[in-house]
Amino acid sequence: MRTKVAAYLLAAAILCAATSSCSIFRKNTASAPATTVRTTRTTTAIKNKKTDKTLPETVKVKRTEKPASPVHQKSEAEILADSLVAYSKSYLGVKYKYAGSSPSGFDCSGFVVFVYSHFGIFVPRTSSSQYMSSEHIGVSDIRPGDLAFFNGRHAGGKDVGHVAIITEVLGDGKYRMIHSTIQKGVMIDNFPEGSYYPPRLVGYGRVIPEK
Repeated sequence: MRTKVAAYLLAAAILCAATSSCSIFRKNTASAPATTVRTTRTTTAIKNKKTDKTLPETVKVKRTEKPASPVHQKSEAEILADSLVAYSKSYLGVKYKYAGSSPSGFDCSGFVVFVYSHFGIFVPRTSSSQYMSSEHIGVSDIRPGDLAFFNGRHAGGKDVGHVAIITEVLGDGKYRMIHSTIQKGVMIDNFPEGSYYPPRLVGYGRVIPEK
């Protein structure tokens, strides 16, 4: 009988150890209640609070393009003057001839008469008459096609004895002029270079009509 009881107890002990559910071998102690720890994800909402300070705002700067410089539209008079200057240069090198007004030889006023008449513009024959009949202008107003007037052989005074056609304005009272000279015939000079023409300058005149 004892043998059977011992065998029963041994079998029960083995089963209890396998399942860990037998209360036979548990101590009578109070088990600590299992604590479930819950992790709560807290989202802190940041609210914009009104303050006395004004927060800087993002300002979109509109990119503006610099306007293009206006293109100068030449007047009919300026276009005519450009043509007249180009035409006058085609006679560079023609020899000087006293009282001449043709491609066989020019004096200063005869050259002006020849060039302007090609474009249907009448000018008097002598340089002094050309000065008197022209519209007098200042050096700040000169432009290609205008006339520059000088004394003749004797510098000083208002007596006109020589004339030239302004071909290019360089600014600050400087320009280029084409004229017929005794020494070299039709040529281009830079004013006020040299010592001959600057002290002989009388003034400027315009004969190309505005249209």
